[in-house]
Amino acid sequence: MAGDRRIIRSRIEVYFPILMALFFTRMAAAQDNSPLAVSFTIDPDRVLNRIDEKVYGHFFEHIYHSANGGLWGELVWNRSFEENNAGLWKVEGEDLVQAGMGTDQRYLFGDPAWTDYEFTLEAMKTGGSEGFLILFRETSPRAHYWYNLGGWGNERHQLEKGQGQGRRTVGPAVQEKIDTGKWYRIKVRCEGNRFQIWLDDKQVLDYTDTRSPHLQGRVGVGTWATQAKFRHLKVASLDGTVLFQGLPTVLKQSFDVKHWNLFGTGTAEIVQDHPFNSNYSLRIKNDSESTGLSQPHFHLQAGELYAGSLWIRGTASDGLTVRLANSNGSLSEDTLSVPGREWEERTFTLQPALSESDASLHIIVNGKADIVIDQVSMMPQSWKAEGGFRPDLLRAVARIEPPIIRWPGGCFASPYRWKDGIGPQQARRVTRRELWDDLDINSLGTDEFITLCRKVGAEPLIVINIGTPQWNLDADSYDFLQDALDWIEYCNGPADSKWGKIRAANGHPEPYNVAYWEIDNETWGMGVENYIAAVKKFAPAMRQTDPSIKLAACGSGGFDLRWNQRIIDNCAELIDYISIHHYENPDRFAEGPYNYERFIRQIGELIAASKNPKLKIYCSEWNAQSTDWRTGLYAGGVLNAFERCGDVFEIGGPALFLRHVSASAWDNAFINFDQSSWFPAPNYVVMQLWRRHYAPHRILIEGDTEPLNIVATKSQDGRTLYVKCVNPKSSHAEVSIRLSDKHHPAFAGMELVAPGSLEARNTLQRPGAVCVEPATVRIKDGILQFTLPALSAGALTIRL
Repeated sequence: MAGDRRIIRSRIEVYFPILMALFFTRMAAAQDNSPLAVSFTIDPDRVLNRIDEKVYGHFFEHIYHSANGGLWGELVWNRSFEENNAGLWKVEGEDLVQAGMGTDQRYLFGDPAWTDYEFTLEAMKTGGSEGFLILFRETSPRAHYWYNLGGWGNERHQLEKGQGQGRRTVGPAVQEKIDTGKWYRIKVRCEGNRFQIWLDDKQVLDYTDTRSPHLQGRVGVGTWATQAKFRHLKVASLDGTVLFQGLPTVLKQSFDVKHWNLFGTGTAEIVQDHPFNSNYSLRIKNDSESTGLSQPHFHLQAGELYAGSLWIRGTASDGLTVRLANSNGSLSEDTLSVPGREWEERTFTLQPALSESDASLHIIVNGKADIVIDQVSMMPQSWKAEGGFRPDLLRAVARIEPPIIRWPGGCFASPYRWKDGIGPQQARRVTRRELWDDLDINSLGTDEFITLCRKVGAEPLIVINIGTPQWNLDADSYDFLQDALDWIEYCNGPADSKWGKIRAANGHPEPYNVAYWEIDNETWGMGVENYIAAVKKFAPAMRQTDPSIKLAACGSGGFDLRWNQRIIDNCAELIDYISIHHYENPDRFAEGPYNYERFIRQIGELIAASKNPKLKIYCSEWNAQSTDWRTGLYAGGVLNAFERCGDVFEIGGPALFLRHVSASAWDNAFINFDQSSWFPAPNYVVMQLWRRHYAPHRILIEGDTEPLNIVATKSQDGRTLYVKCVNPKSSHAEVSIRLSDKHHPAFAGMELVAPGSLEARNTLQRPGAVCVEPATVRIKDGILQFTLPALSAGALTIRL
């Protein structure tokens, strides 16, 4: 019995604290669900700060097919066959070699059923900006771990976990880089949910994954914007049994071209001999029957005229057929002749009688043929007549009323060569680097971007490439400063200047007068002192080319005050804005905005003590990393923070703006689309509501508004007040607002977003699940009263 009592006592000692903790958690939750009572007074006569409408700016980057195949109306993806695996992975002697410069290049081998093992190898970086990737426990492209050696601009090593729609970093980071031309010894040990990694016999990781770990999978190697070699690959179980040793078999594939399929009896292969555009073209050989290429996922409208062209050389006894088809057969087709040995353009027109949401484009060779094709292009005629943009996505951009749009990146800006994106479409080369599922074809360049801005009423903001070594292989030989000055002259110079003449020849004689320019993007990889030197080199020369422009320099990502201090101390008098970035954990939708607001205030203090106290803050990338309702709550909260900081904060710009739903990561975009339709994420819904309730003057709120996140503003004429509220709590709030003496509400109305769950989201099938709805506001004895539901965001309009 005594032993039993000891057991009982022991169990009580173990479980009693747990039960009590559970009890108090439940009590706290019950209290958290009790209604909130919030009352305060608004004084329209007390203006606290001015708010620039550019806090509602946006950021348009060419990734995840946001431009070509998205907002820009070119329907054909990979039109010049540059996205291919020709020569990327090969065996040379005892080495497995990756010779391309694309991002996310993987080579997987082994058994997906492998569980616990050690994976050893040697790796050498031979070129490029980062290091290499060591993959393990991989069962699919979206279920794996990889250890990223020399990632993030060759700044650090860290484990990343692929799961669901994206990847996230897990475990500690090691601040080291990977040198070019050096062999590194690497060992990975997988034991249950524990992962250990050694680099040159030094342990760099010991991490236990307690959140849905991957417990089996094969291994692999990879690169990101880097060329590399791998050797001495070996996989052994923990008891020493060798599972794999040597080099994996690299199969030679005659046709491996992204977004295109081969059908029929002939062959097709990527060739580099005398391409029409950029680096590659596609050769098709056929002896009899028929052979062709197909690309799926075209949305067709009955009666629409689809105008297209391709460039071709070679011989084909029966010519070519270009066809739009669905599963039942041809919807429309056209026949083309083949010119002979030299490249010539062949145009076609297709006009389907039926609408189809998932049609295919076919290019068919009949009979004996040996041809090479390049630059396949197609656009609806009605889109071309309206400037070349996809109409529904253009309307989506216009409806959120961006006052300013940053372009072309982001990371995309750092290797971007603007001269490749002007002039005739067929002469435009693809971009130098594949980024985020996309090797952009430069179909949307400077002229098209300015046209976009004019159509939606936005000011353009252009980000230049200063030649950072991690993004540009020719950083030491190319004149990036002159390139930037040429770009300013192309945009702003008179029609008789060198580059103004070229702009005029491209159909735009009048200067664009682009006022806002940013000196590259996220330059942290080059080090702050090197970037300061670059700003001191570029800023004076850019202002000399056009003294009217305003300049932004790269500030911190996250909360790096040291970087911002150095930039402000050394460059404040050279620039007009410091450009900062911040991406928030969506679970921090309530406290995250306040935390970032404090950081903005800290930067404001640095500015006030600087040589240029008029310097303003520009948050050129912000978001919560989600497309559920958490990101809507965060958007409302952080936009309120920007308005409260209006004395030091002038421009904002969330990312991502547009994203094709096929994207492999970064599921946080405002506008999400496929070939047929689109849906707004909750951040779009809330930011559009906030934008419609913008007013330039923030006014005083007296009283305790917590736990609500609230800002009150006044129109320019003083006759209308707006109150923008976020309730991040799981209980509703009864809100009472009194106006200060002399002011009386004549009318009040409210619009509300309250989907009822943090998991709520819009989809292509339910694009309006999270939406704005009218709400009731009562006026009693001059006091405005309304209910703000749990987890909601609303905007109140008061007419005086």
